[in-house]
Order: sequence, then structure tokens, then C-alpha cells
Amino acid sequence: MLAQQLFNGLLLGATFCLVALGFNLVVGAMDRLNFALGETAMLSAVLGALIMTETRVPFLVSFAAATLIGGGVAVAVYYVSFRFVSADFPTASILSSLGCGLVLTAAVTKAFGSHQRSVPDVLSGVRLDLGAFTVSGAQLVILLLATLLTAGLYVFLERTPWGTAIRAVSDDATMSGLLGVPVQRVILLTFALSGVLAGAAGLLTGLAYHSISPFDGFTTTLTALMIIVLGGLGSVTGGVLAALLIGLIQTLTVAYLSATLRDLIVFILVGIVLLVRPQGLFGRNAGVLERV
Repeated sequence: MLAQQLFNGLLLGATFCLVALGFNLVVGAMDRLNFALGETAMLSAVLGALIMTETRVPFLVSFAAATLIGGGVAVAVYYVSFRFVSADFPTASILSSLGCGLVLTAAVTKAFGSHQRSVPDVLSGVRLDLGAFTVSGAQLVILLLATLLTAGLYVFLERTPWGTAIRAVSDDATMSGLLGVPVQRVILLTFALSGVLAGAAGLLTGLAYHSISPFDGFTTTLTALMIIVLGGLGSVTGGVLAALLIGLIQTLTVAYLSATLRDLIVFILVGIVLLVRPQGLFGRNAGVLERV
């Protein structure tokens, strides 16, 4: 029983990890929070599920479509809420992205209704019995895709010229621009990547629960915010570990305590971390007060 719950928690954390990494990419590039990222994940998941049910295409095709939709929506949010907003008003872009999220939620409920939409199962005939716990076909797909995306992002950031440029802009955008790095193009790429990760996370989370609600966006945003605060703003490693930790905490809380305490325990943990280590468990000390 415990082993099964631990596996379920790691699986939930793997989906959290993707959208949290998207948050961290944007924070690293602009020191701004894109509060529409949760709604981006929700919209991508709804459209991906719609493609699956209406066209009967394979799951991987719908998954690819969801990631592309997420990337496109994130780029649109960038132009609406960040690109042309003056840097003299840092909260304006944050509030604008929050408004974009509300618009996306309203658009989805208007177009598709406010009811939950089911996500068809994948590999329903596959079930691995590993003794202490079992793994369904859908769980196997979720774990594999989440791992591949996380590893792919790490390789991209560490081993490619554009990844190096993203890390340079994250460290010092002004100096990077003086050295010839196309800062605005790098930021645009960062938003696109964050949307791709959000789209993937949205559909994988829907697959895990076999349903998607148009009101899942804000919950996703709030969870991702807790993850990046706990792991450290701008830290990819911290985001991954914090996502897995929060996934474990929420799953074990629901299994052994109460579902109503699931978020409360996470909030208490984040509050303690902010008091003891404001930059997060793996965050940088620079700009901590401004970031928090």
C-alpha cells in the first residue's frame, strides 16, 4: 500500500514538474511570473482531449498537438502581457497575465461548457505487476513522457547554443545583450518552451485523472508557484525535486490523512521555507528580496 502511494506521488510530482519548469524558465529570463501558464496547460489539455475523442488519432498525436498549442498560447500571452509592457511597472505584466488566464478560462467555458471533459485511457491492456506496486499503461506513458521532456530540457539548456543563451539571459540580460545575445528572441523562445511544457503537463495530468476541468488552470498555477518558491526561483534542479516532494506530500496526505489537508500541509511547508530560506532550497541569493 505504501509503495503504491509513493509511486503515485512520484507520478503526480512528475506532471507538476513540467509546468513548474515552465514557470522557472520565464522567471529566470524576465524575473516575472506568467500567471496564465496554468490556464495554458488547461486549454492545451482540453483541446488535446477533444482531438483524441473526435478524431480517434493516437495519443502521441494528440500529445504533440497539445504541446504545440501550449507553445502558441504562451507566445501570444508574451506579446499581450509582457513584450510591450514598460519595465518601469513590473507588476503590470503579472496582472496582465492573470487577466489573460481569466480570459482563457472564460473562453473555454463559453466554447466547450463548464463540465469536466473525459480523457480516453491509453494502453488499457498493459499492467505491470512489480510486486510492491503495479503500474498501468497510462501511468507508464505519463512517467516516460515526463521523464523524456525533463531530461530533454536539461540537455537543451546545458548542451545547445540556445540553451546557453537562455542561461546567460537568466544570469544577466543586460550584459548578455551587450555581448551580442538576441535577448528578445531568447525570451520569446523561453515563453514558447514554457508553453510546450505546460501543454504537456496539462494533458498528462488529465490522463492521470482521466478528466479535465476548465477550472483546473488556477489550481495548476498555484501548485507550480508553490513548487518554484520551495525549490528556488530560477533553479531547474530545485523545481524538479520540489515537484516530486509536493507530489509525494499531497498523495500521502490524501491516502493517510484527509483530502482537505492536502494543500494546507504544502502551504505550511512553503511558509516555513520562506522564513528559514527565502531563496528556496536551491535558489540563488541574488535578488531574493525583490523576487519574493
